[in-house]
Amino acid sequence: MMPRTLLICALAALAGPTSSSAHHSFAADFIQEVITIEGVVREVWFKSPHVRYYVEVTNENGEVELWDTRAGSTPNLIRSGWTRDSIQVGDQVTMTGNRGRDGRKLLNIGVVNMPDGKTLPPDASGGTPTNVAGVN
Repeated sequence: MMPRTLLICALAALAGPTSSSAHHSFAADFIQEVITIEGVVREVWFKSPHVRYYVEVTNENGEVELWDTRAGSTPNLIRSGWTRDSIQVGDQVTMTGNRGRDGRKLLNIGVVNMPDGKTLPPDASGGTPTNVAGVN
């Protein structure tokens, strides 16, 4: 009976890290550099694992780029006061956060400023972007 119990414990120990390591780290997708983008929201993805807003941004050359901007999980954002309707398709937004790796048009959202002066706070998880003024 003892060898069977040890085998079950060993298999359980091996299975644990596999499932918990499935979630990626901040460093896998983002760098420390903080940037600000301005644009129009083209798509809203308010669901887990991370809320996303696809924002159309006109770059310094006048070219339109589609940015994939990512916030925290829906439960953490809701605890911070966000709702599904906080940002809607067609909204003009200014977002500040950490830039994506390798030049990708990817942003980890830290702060969102709306044209009416409203500011959406960082999510309640404490996993806010680094080096964003007024966030850390």
